Amino acid sequence: MAEMKRLVFGEGLMVPSLDGSKRFTVRKYREGAHDFQKHEIAIGEFKDGFDILLCITEDTKKAPFRELKRSKKTAKKEGGHYFDAAYFRDLKTYPGYEDITWDTMGAVISFEVLHVGSVPAVKLNANAYAR
Repeated sequence: MAEMKRLVFGEGLMVPSLDGSKRFTVRKYREGAHDFQKHEIAIGEFKDGFDILLCITEDTKKAPFRELKRSKKTAKKEGGHYFDAAYFRDLKTYPGYEDITWDTMGAVISFEVLHVGSVPAVKLNANAYAR
């Protein structure tokens, strides 16, 4: 059996992924590492200290960053990802991404925490909000 692909997330991104407010990630495309298909299971490696199984919710969208541009307003109205100039500038601050341009090949990976039936395998409970 082939080893599951991993998606590494920076610190602070685990909670938004668990509560469902983070449902996509935009990456500089790397062949093989970012080629996901809908319903594929991947390991989300969170710098917060947990590995969490993720279900890919759409085939990876690959295109130059300029073609991935999409406003928050459009994303809110139609669903899916957003990717604007501010997001692009933030992306350029990550190690290995400093040299990206709008012509660099990007990837949008949509995901959610793996569910068993309708129940997420991992989720925040009321105690998480009681602090």
